[in-house]
Amino acid sequence: MSSTQQTRPRRYGFLMLATLAGACGTAASQNFALEVADANPLGIGNFVPTRMQLLEDTGGIESGIKGAFSAMVGLESTYDSNFFLTANNPESELSLNFTPSLTYNTDPEGGAIWTFSANYQPSFRAFLDNSDLNDIDQSGDVQLSYKGSRTAASLFARYNELSGTDRLTGNFTTGSVVTCGLAASREIAPRTSINSGISYAQSQFSTATDQGSNVLTAYFGGLWIATERTSVGSTLNYSRSESDNTGSRDAWALLAELRYRVGERIWLSASLGPEFASDSDSGDNTVSLRGIIQSRYVINERWSWISTFRTSTIPSPSDVGYIVNNYGLITSVEHQLLRATLIGGIEFNYSEYQEVGAVTVPRENEENLGLFLTYSRNFFLDRVSAYSTVRYNTNSGDTDWSQWQVSLGLNVPF
Repeated sequence: MSSTQQTRPRRYGFLMLATLAGACGTAASQNFALEVADANPLGIGNFVPTRMQLLEDTGGIESGIKGAFSAMVGLESTYDSNFFLTANNPESELSLNFTPSLTYNTDPEGGAIWTFSANYQPSFRAFLDNSDLNDIDQSGDVQLSYKGSRTAASLFARYNELSGTDRLTGNFTTGSVVTCGLAASREIAPRTSINSGISYAQSQFSTATDQGSNVLTAYFGGLWIATERTSVGSTLNYSRSESDNTGSRDAWALLAELRYRVGERIWLSASLGPEFASDSDSGDNTVSLRGIIQSRYVINERWSWISTFRTSTIPSPSDVGYIVNNYGLITSVEHQLLRATLIGGIEFNYSEYQEVGAVTVPRENEENLGLFLTYSRNFFLDRVSAYSTVRYNTNSGDTDWSQWQVSLGLNVPF
């Protein structure tokens, strides 16, 4: 085996960790409750590529079954100016996170019909002023995929556990989300394909005041290649959510699909349409906008612009009789330097609280704005990645608060 093939698993893991380090960070805990609404947390079949996918060297097609392990270690220190997201008397905190991880992939070079991948990452968290909250969080996922000449299918499962102050619960909690599902597509004509899938997600919280939920999602749709650059189609989506706070909710959505690509520079994927929902407690029928829009524009070899707009609906984890309709937009610009990367962007979330039953406490809608800037650089022949992130968040509505987060971290692959 060549030296290039030997280092590819290391490079694959390094790119993954270095890419996600600045994008996730401690701010992920603020929107943790919304994860139960994501039916595709691993991004299976996404049309718009990630930065990792663009950077990864596939190395061509090889036969047989071969596996590759990659291990990584991450260490991050974070200063948080408003640890509990309170409006008055904010409490600052300094935390230290140690995150080793292990990845296995049966086909690191690409091209195999059957592939299996697995990831596992514990996170050891320590706090300076709130040592009673020290804990170990764990996350992991597995994926079994088949890719034939006309048919592709993936079976997946993911577990994610996270500790932090979620902006929807309003308190510090440890929560977990388990998601599993099956996604498949088949080409039925030279320019036409059909796709379908089903997933189930369950969220839980450690505090007695917060309630988790169960979400079942199924879809069926088709896609037609209209031109060399454009594909159009439609998808019928069904979802059912259940929670002790809200009862059950059934929703049907008819989404119009559009995909547009220009070479290796522009990708656009849009899936939007009306959703018709019925709630068991109130018996009300509602109509709302549902869908997702993703885009990537590679301006040149050094500049890229990435945007995602997504709608999510979950039972409120902390308020009886409410569901939360969240409309989220994140847009960022990436600048690739010789040995470093600079990423800056804006994230905006509008959370609409909709009454679906008897409520005990009135809730206002909330607007949340985040500004972030991340600088990462590779050292020691790309064997170490160091990064720093500055993030400012402000929230208005039911609770008004603001927050600064500053993180410094190292990632080392093995």
